Amino acid sequence: MGKKGSGVIKQILKEHFNGFWALHAQRFPVDYRDDIEETVIKTIRCGTKDLGYARYECLGCEGEPSPKFVCFTCKSRFCHGCG
Repeated sequence: MGKKGSGVIKQILKEHFNGFWALHAQRFPVDYRDDIEETVIKTIRCGTKDLGYARYECLGCEGEPSPKFVCFTCKSRFCHGCG
């Protein structure tokens, strides 16, 4: 079993969604196509700096504190991490 957060589903979407969508987009109702594509793209970008991030840094620590970046999530029900 893969480690937690290994992103297998996200990797599959990254590698195969564009090809799938090019072949099968016409099978989905026209009114839903933009929403489907947007949701999958948000899921692929979830947890990356593409969606933004918060930077935390301890200014009270001695020496040079290293900043910690916490990436925002997509908050989509389709996403395996957020839903």
